[in-house]
Amino acid sequence: MLTLIPFDDDRVVGARISGKITREEFDSVTTALEAALQKHETVRFYAEMETFGGVSMDVLFQDLKFGLAHWKHFDREAVVTDKDWMRRLSVLADKLLPSIEVKVFPSDDADAAKAWICEP
Repeated sequence: MLTLIPFDDDRVVGARISGKITREEFDSVTTALEAALQKHETVRFYAEMETFGGVSMDVLFQDLKFGLAHWKHFDREAVVTDKDWMRRLSVLADKLLPSIEVKVFPSDDADAAKAWICEP
């Protein structure tokens, strides 16, 4: 399940991921990101990864398509997780996409992640 997390800063789109992500849930995030991009040249993404149960192939394809079309429009991503594989994947993404600052926080440091993602 993917649930949107509201932020006062309209540059930030937040999501909590727990289990498998459906197409409808993924579409709600892309809609929120597109709305933020209507207001700002760059946006930020905040993700709380509790568990990850996968995605269907069509959602994976849509994610890749959206990411390739908009990767230059992201400047920060905060990932909150205690999963070691997710932390390693986030560190790799930070190196592969140097224009996006990616920072990983443990679950008990979610407040710090929220503060960091909203910094000017």
